[in-house]
Amino acid sequence: MIKEITTYIEDNVAGLTIDTNLFAGFRPADAPDDCTTVQETGPGKSNFYLPDFVEKTVQVVTRGKTYFTTRDAALAVYVFLHGKAGISLPVVTTGVLYHAGTIEAIQVPQYIGQDENGLFEFSTNYIFRIQDGTA
Repeated sequence: MIKEITTYIEDNVAGLTIDTNLFAGFRPADAPDDCTTVQETGPGKSNFYLPDFVEKTVQVVTRGKTYFTTRDAALAVYVFLHGKAGISLPVVTTGVLYHAGTIEAIQVPQYIGQDENGLFEFSTNYIFRIQDGTA
């Protein structure tokens, strides 16, 4: 469902395009300096009594040339995602429909320093409470 989450961000946050400056799962070595990566950050919490439900943890890392531009880009994703409820994620794989009951940021975008090339990075972690709606 990481592709569906990334597509949802692309569809709603101006200036982000998948495989151009928005990446699902990992940031490729040839990614531009200014980019955003949506990645899985651990196992999702499941529930025995609700087999089609998962609490999926996702990290959004934004990287860029200047501190404030990168901060603003991270905040744009945060403002869009945090507090959303009752969302149907875009269908990426035929026949698979995910519903996000809630999307909760664990924290506001946090500056995590500069990478090995001196580019600024911000990170935000989210909990997506998702139910598989294909059944």
